[in-house]
Amino acid sequence: MTLPSLLPGCCFAALLAGALGSGPALAARAVPALLPPAAEVPCAGSPKRHDSGQVEQCTLARDYRSGDLTLPAGSLVTFTRTGVISEVFLAAPVVVSGQTLPPKATLFFDAAGRMRHFWLREESLIQGYRLRAMGKGYTGYLGHMLHANGKLRAAWLAGEEVIDGIPCASKLRLLRGGWHAIRLGARAMAWFYEDGRLRQAMLARDTIIQGQAFRKGEVLSLRRDGTLDPTAQKLDWNGWGTFRDD
Repeated sequence: MTLPSLLPGCCFAALLAGALGSGPALAARAVPALLPPAAEVPCAGSPKRHDSGQVEQCTLARDYRSGDLTLPAGSLVTFTRTGVISEVFLAAPVVVSGQTLPPKATLFFDAAGRMRHFWLREESLIQGYRLRAMGKGYTGYLGHMLHANGKLRAAWLAGEEVIDGIPCASKLRLLRGGWHAIRLGARAMAWFYEDGRLRQAMLARDTIIQGQAFRKGEVLSLRRDGTLDPTAQKLDWNGWGTFRDD
């Protein structure tokens, strides 16, 4: 009998690898075999892959469970090189921590696979507020955010909303404060506490609040009891590196 017939397959493979050498080229070719099989992601058709062989992007052929989320069939899912979901374009509504997000929303995840923010393709009513649509492609801007309990954490309002008695907006007419609102960035979002009470907002118009006069475009901060907090640091977002759960 020959030597290969006397050895288990794994041992023969090890001998063959030793005979051929263990240079970088061989090691590189061996990497894809160590990755989880593509069948773990139910892709419709041929998925786009990273150079390692790992699935980079595909349309789901059926519902796919990822952590606490069940992503619906037909959604376009993007993965990092380590196999963590980084982005999902929803084909159907999804419930995130009790909050229903509509189809055509894009969910963005951090390196640990936690949803950090989301974009809306169309204006949508969420938690009783009409939220702004963000467009088709990601351009680096922060989207709407949720607290861990599913309540809104921060949102771009589509128009004026009276929240806890305060006229709030996320944008102003271009010739009447529009550029000011743009320069504010995420400070112009409506920010909320975990119980849904308003925490910070940009004023949609001149108004008097708790006996004080304020001008349109000013950003106000409020304590948990609803009283004004003039000393509070304004909430903002300057990239993943400075994102905090507070």
